[in-house]
Amino acid sequence: MKKQLTLLIVAASLLLATCKKKSGSDEPEVKPVKLLSRIIEVGGFPTPTTTFRIYTYDEKKRISTIKIGGTTTITYSYHGDELFSVETKFDDKKYVAEVTYENGRPVSVVYKLYEGGDLKTQTKKGFLYTGDKITEAHLNESGTVMQKTFYRYSGDNVVGIDTESDFVLKQDLTYGTKKSIYYNSRLKYNISIEGFDRFSANDLLSSLRKYDNGAELREKNTYTYDDDGFPVTLLKEYTNESGMSAGTYRYTYEYKTY
Repeated sequence: MKKQLTLLIVAASLLLATCKKKSGSDEPEVKPVKLLSRIIEVGGFPTPTTTFRIYTYDEKKRISTIKIGGTTTITYSYHGDELFSVETKFDDKKYVAEVTYENGRPVSVVYKLYEGGDLKTQTKKGFLYTGDKITEAHLNESGTVMQKTFYRYSGDNVVGIDTESDFVLKQDLTYGTKKSIYYNSRLKYNISIEGFDRFSANDLLSSLRKYDNGAELREKNTYTYDDDGFPVTLLKEYTNESGMSAGTYRYTYEYKTY
């Protein structure tokens, strides 16, 4: 009887240990992450239109696809933990951006435009670093530098973008203290290949673009936020150098927890 009781205690101990391991008590806790799932954009002149952007993610909680308005699909691919390419398809066109790395840092991006399956244009953008931040990018076509872009930072935000090509554009950006809509899916390096800023951590409040011909474009952003500091609505207003309206857009942001 004593022997049976001892075996029962040992079996119970093993079962308890197994249950603890399966429950994850001995493993790092996986915290839920809030990620952008949909953007509803209303804007345009003279008749406003509504556009939907739908986001999906892979098992590592990285952006997998973005579908825009039912006509455009953006697909992301990764090599290991590194973003390798962003492919945009619309009509019979395909626009591909492929990233090359050295020692874990992006050093260049090759842009390819296909029409009807045929390669039409190809350009390459190379990066220069100061410390661990990209501060200069050179866009090359057929071995000739067509454009230079210079980046300025404050903390985790891009606060200045100066572009030199056949014209000069200087842009200054101001941020708040709340979160960017891409806060939990941000890129480690500011490679600027998506048409939107997925590097900066905070909410963009305003920007001023100045062109060398004297033209200006001002952007003012007014948000509402959820309890976690994520934007849920945005009123984006553009004005030119004379103060006249250059467009108004309204956005609604939806999130899911993964």
